[in-house]
Amino acid sequence: MLDERRDSDDRRVLLAWGDVLRRYRSWKQLSRRELAQRAGLSPVFLGEIERGEKDPSSHSVSLIAEALGVPLTELYLRVATRLDAAETTPSVSAQTSLPLGLRESNGDYLDGVPLSRDETAFDLYKIVRLLPSDQQVSLLVLAKSLLANRSST
Repeated sequence: MLDERRDSDDRRVLLAWGDVLRRYRSWKQLSRRELAQRAGLSPVFLGEIERGEKDPSSHSVSLIAEALGVPLTELYLRVATRLDAAETTPSVSAQTSLPLGLRESNGDYLDGVPLSRDETAFDLYKIVRLLPSDQQVSLLVLAKSLLANRSST
């Protein structure tokens, strides 16, 4: 029973990594072959990672982050957000591209927009990445307070 749960958890993590890396690759408009070449990895191996079939080492993830031009911590946060959303949001149609505290709660924002086409988070991330880390944290605190104010009105 414990082994089955561990296997299930491992599979969820692999799928989350694959989904995050594939979405970033798509956002950057790179083919799998282009990203693999930039990262110094095999396109086959990158495909296996994106499908959740292979477990990327921290070194491989670091190479991919550098090739994508995104901070490594951003990829880890995206994976953590995806895993958090999977645990707390049973609906497949939920908006999982934004951090849990910032997602639209009523769902009407994305009606008719498939998750793979939602680039809201990417657009916000492009802007936020230009800010120093202390300002990024301040922005997150502000966003959470606005969300709290919205629910109390």
